[in-house]
Amino acid sequence: MIKISFKRVVLTAGVVTGLASIWPAYILGIAFGLWQPVTRPAGVARRAHYVSSIEDGTWFDCSVDSVRNVNRCRAWDFTGKLIADGDFRLEGEDRAATAAELKPSSVTSSGGHAYMIFLFGRAGARSRVLVPVDQRHPHAIGCRWESAENILKCD
Repeated sequence: MIKISFKRVVLTAGVVTGLASIWPAYILGIAFGLWQPVTRPAGVARRAHYVSSIEDGTWFDCSVDSVRNVNRCRAWDFTGKLIADGDFRLEGEDRAATAAELKPSSVTSSGGHAYMIFLFGRAGARSRVLVPVDQRHPHAIGCRWESAENILKCD
């Protein structure tokens, strides 16, 4: 006859319960930005930072190019699909976001082209906006998002 002690059963149940609670805690930590995912999809830059939202998340790799006065940004969706890649500047300003300002929160894109990259700031997750720098308007002055037409328009 097998003899099982009460202490062993309680210890085993405690270990199983503890291990089972790790996964939800890990997922919640990512969702609330407490830590980064342990793995990333293929093709996502090693220095990219993951930003979670309720529905999904985005990987961002943005930097300041002070020589060209732009922010160089790439963004991938949570599956690793590239959804933004280019030069950006602050909407309505003739400058790149500083390193302190460059805290991406989300991206709006369509057809593989990013139209806006929102930045965290004092007013929340959409405090400032980066818009693409295009060849006709290299400083993004006069560019604005036309939500009714779902396009970026530059004067």
